[in-house]
Amino acid sequence: MRMTFAIPGLLLSLLAVPPCASAQTVGVAPPDLVIAPPSPLDNARNIAMMNGVVDISKIEFYDDNWHVEGRDAGGHHVWMTIDPRTNTIAHLERYD
Repeated sequence: MRMTFAIPGLLLSLLAVPPCASAQTVGVAPPDLVIAPPSPLDNARNIAMMNGVVDISKIEFYDDNWHVEGRDAGGHHVWMTIDPRTNTIAHLERYD
């Protein structure tokens, strides 16, 4: 009696699972979802903001350096030169 219910139940449970859902890959992003690293301009902007510049008025690239002008939280004018190879501040001036 049990076998008459067990065999059809087993067959129905095997047929209920679609063949494409048998295996899934976890933790691997598809190639179109790869996040690109920040651009050099974004790096210069982030470095300036981490060093107190809250209002950036100009960012230019010349002489192999990023030149950033803006104002800090106190309203003082800030001018800095950022080396893009090392992402460090090569020169920094704050004045009224």
